[in-house]
Amino acid sequence: TLRRHLQARHQGEYLKWSAANGFASMLPHDTKQRRKDATSSTQSVLGRQSSLEGHLVERGAVIQYSESIFHEATILWLIKTDQPICALQHPAFTKMVKIASRAKNGVKI
Repeated sequence: TLRRHLQARHQGEYLKWSAANGFASMLPHDTKQRRKDATSSTQSVLGRQSSLEGHLVERGAVIQYSESIFHEATILWLIKTDQPICALQHPAFTKMVKIASRAKNGVKI
């Protein structure tokens, strides 16, 4: 091909022309070297990132909703925070529960 001919017979002139015109050399040994460099740099990047452990954020387990678990949690909350029983009927508490019930991945308080 023409590139092999340029490499064998006119390499000096071609390299001078490509440098003067800001053109990447397309001679076979130059393209082969660029591919080799790209492969080695890709492998070095892969070598540095051997796992995703440092890039992932761990989430706590989301407890699946059930009436019994919710009932148990509200009673425990009433007892532990010394709330009156009527606190469960308060509009603010009801609003908070309705908002939290729409959360797709749990609620972080």
